[in-house]
Amino acid sequence: MAFETLAPLTFIRQTFKDFRNTGSVAPSSPFLAKAMVKCLPHPEQVPEDYRVLEVGPGTGPFTKRIAKRLSLNGHFDLYEISDIFSEHLERLIRRDKALKRMGDRVNIYCADVLELPPKPIYDAVISGLPFNNFTPDQVRIFLEHFGAVLKPSGTLTFFEYFAIRRLQAPFVSQKRRSNLREIGKVVREFAKKHQFRQSIVPLNLLPARVRHLRFMDGKC
Repeated sequence: MAFETLAPLTFIRQTFKDFRNTGSVAPSSPFLAKAMVKCLPHPEQVPEDYRVLEVGPGTGPFTKRIAKRLSLNGHFDLYEISDIFSEHLERLIRRDKALKRMGDRVNIYCADVLELPPKPIYDAVISGLPFNNFTPDQVRIFLEHFGAVLKPSGTLTFFEYFAIRRLQAPFVSQKRRSNLREIGKVVREFAKKHQFRQSIVPLNLLPARVRHLRFMDGKC
């Protein structure tokens, strides 16, 4: 079976095993992947010491796009808590041209990203974490941690399914509705303070909103 065919099958397998940490029923589209790397420099503009952290890469739809940007210079760390996805990513690194070209400049960690020391070493963090599957306090902890590992001029990019909290509300319990409202408040709080760009990606299985944050003033 072709490796490209295995990616969606791997995603489905992990979704049934642990939906909480997957948070979707299908991999992200190429259109969403393109939007997620919008603020990364183009290959010829990437400094040698540029560092990118991807959190929750899953089957790697964003990973491959990031690797294309870092094909000439830069370092790339991936934190994936799922052993199934981590094994898939290891295979992807051996097969994808851009990732193979990076050699020892790319590293996969099958671990919780919160284990990463809160030191400002990254120029960009790209997160695929399904925030709606966590508690509001956990979402705040993740966002604060991302800010802590970013350099002062670094960027955080994450996405949410567009209007998903409003769409879920009529079909879930009161406790779940309250949880979704509080998650929305946390995200809006950080967006109000730090967001400098957003975009809507309609061409995804569920339309998505991509948010770009910087924990100091500035633009891409």
